[in-house]
Amino acid sequence: MSATLYDDRPHPVPLFAYLRYKENWLWHFMDVENRVCGMAHFSYEPLFNRARMSCNLDVRGTVYKYASEIPFPEKFAYAGEIGDGKLRVLFREPQKTFELHLDSDDLSLEVYYQRRGPLFDFDAYEKANPDKPQVFALMGLNSRMPHTHHQQTLDMTGSLRLKNGEQIALKGFGNRDHSQGVRCDNITRTHTWSWLLFDDKNFAATDITVIDNPGLLAAGGYMYDATGLRALKDIDVELRGNMADGMPETVRFRFADPAGQTFTISADIANRLGYVPLSGEKPDSGLAEYLCIDNFCRCTLEETGERGYAMIQVGYNPEHVSR
Repeated sequence: MSATLYDDRPHPVPLFAYLRYKENWLWHFMDVENRVCGMAHFSYEPLFNRARMSCNLDVRGTVYKYASEIPFPEKFAYAGEIGDGKLRVLFREPQKTFELHLDSDDLSLEVYYQRRGPLFDFDAYEKANPDKPQVFALMGLNSRMPHTHHQQTLDMTGSLRLKNGEQIALKGFGNRDHSQGVRCDNITRTHTWSWLLFDDKNFAATDITVIDNPGLLAAGGYMYDATGLRALKDIDVELRGNMADGMPETVRFRFADPAGQTFTISADIANRLGYVPLSGEKPDSGLAEYLCIDNFCRCTLEETGERGYAMIQVGYNPEHVSR
């Protein structure tokens, strides 16, 4: 290999220097009647000896935030509970029942989740679409490191008590997402991540572009109805319009399953029921903080006119994308 003029000097830091391994959980809850929605996020990073967690709620237009960071737990593997004591999730029955609790200065929250749909392993999407770019490959800089990614729709009940003494009995639905592997979130350029629920069916889809290869789009997703659980074959996500906070007014999904059946879903973010910010990977090395918002809204299946509810997470790097 021949040397160049600059090989004597310090070199640009390659992107693989920022590879990170983490185990990550995201829990959503949505009570339409009481206008309460939100998320809890747990991110465990042994490389940095830390666990970061947060829980953000939108209660009738008022946003409450909780966040903390603790050292990586000594007893982590197979623990029946994650969290910092104030914010915690309890794993009760595998793939069936879970609990989310938060006791903060602002509120006390209890959410009891029950299985609504089966667990989906995104490995099934990769096997059904071997010719397409894979989400975790892009997020891991094509490092070929092993990863797992599971998702499941849930029903939920619970209670919320605010510091002013108001108590709200919760009832609705939600979703859980669990992933493990090398994730270099700080190279993400844009992404959407969504779950969409109807009375007799549900969908989930994600897509992503990265800074080092902005022309390459990776996606993944699935659907579940009376026919059964299946990976999607075609996923197209279109963002329309632009609101003041950088979110689109509408997100339109076009899906096709392996049998060729198509589904078109419009999500009405302009008239969203609530929204909360999500802080992903901790900013470092002078990198810009990634902007990400979870939007809870109504959605419509255009082929039939069915109405449902959705969480549409939209994120982008403001240094590389202008919305």
